[in-house]
Amino acid sequence: MIIKLLGWALVLVVIVAIVGFISNSKQFGTSFLTKKMGVYIIALLLGLYIALF
Repeated sequence: MIIKLLGWALVLVVIVAIVGFISNSKQFGTSFLTKKMGVYIIALLLGLYIALF
């Protein structure tokens, strides 16, 4: 049970990080499809896997 909660917490944190990263990228006019975004997406998928299975 606690691992599922940690999975959902990871998903929430990653979503907030992605939204912040995209808004900063738009503000400064840089590309947001970088290695850092790839890491965020992998972390999001990992969190969903932990939360759902």
